[in-house]
Amino acid sequence: MQLPLSFSEIIALIFLIIALIVCIRLVIYLLKRIWNKKKYKLVWTAIDFVERRSNLSYDEFVKEYASVGQPVIITDVLKDWKATTKWTLDFFKSECGTIKCAVKEDKDEIEGLMTIADYIDYINIGDSDRRFYLANWFISDHPQLLDDYKEPIYFPNWLQRLPRKLLKKYELENPELFIGHKDTSIGLHKDPNNGSAWLGMIRGRKQIVLFTPDQEELLYSGKVNVFNPNLEKFPLYAKTNSIEVILEAGEILYIPPNWWHHVRNLENTIAVGSLLLNEWNSELFFQSITEKNSIKGHLLPLVLEFPWLGKTLFAIGVI
Repeated sequence: MQLPLSFSEIIALIFLIIALIVCIRLVIYLLKRIWNKKKYKLVWTAIDFVERRSNLSYDEFVKEYASVGQPVIITDVLKDWKATTKWTLDFFKSECGTIKCAVKEDKDEIEGLMTIADYIDYINIGDSDRRFYLANWFISDHPQLLDDYKEPIYFPNWLQRLPRKLLKKYELENPELFIGHKDTSIGLHKDPNNGSAWLGMIRGRKQIVLFTPDQEELLYSGKVNVFNPNLEKFPLYAKTNSIEVILEAGEILYIPPNWWHHVRNLENTIAVGSLLLNEWNSELFFQSITEKNSIKGHLLPLVLEFPWLGKTLFAIGVI
């Protein structure tokens, strides 16, 4: 007759099973990374214009746009958002008026802080010689806004697996609210860390000029004002081949990794957008982080695969 396992044997068996599960997960993770490095590389498609699509399935979006690095405007995603009817300048003044937020002018330098109410008043008066826009204002800071929008099905975002405090620490919080005065401009740039992005228009219109990744050497690290280029100072810019779109209220623009873009508000605008990390740019994203910090770059894929690990490492101050 077989004797029952002792308590210590049961504990050892449990640890053995856990270790086996962890090892299997790690092997799967390593095989997946090897596969991803071969499959997912920077791909982009030269185009003459950005297509507008409706009734687009996720599989169609992946096949025709994400997998080939091509931007697209999707025209019918925002129709079910409460934000399209609720989010007005008066709404934000009423609901978020006392909140202080950074304001910028053209480039990345923060000019100061303003309350949302003061900023809305500044927009409504409209007689200032300076043109400020709100910066670094995140929906996650305002739970009352979370029910007013839906994450588009086209844009799964692995960053949401990470603890919010970790995202805030490394300035990766998303999605972001953009409220801008007419004629304000977010200068020429590409999104950080080889990220892709989406931008959804709630109110107003934006003019957006895009450049394929291979034109980076002609863009002088974003110093060119695309809407009034100084060709004497930046002569190589004359060789660029840009693509211009007007993003209307109710539309979403998808921007693939490493596409440079310059954005200008044609009217007072309200928009929401998000930086993306998913299978279509993950290896590029990891490479970008690794170039800045080798340890954190190698930890990031593990943290995304095992979210509990991220919480633990963050709690003890490793990341």
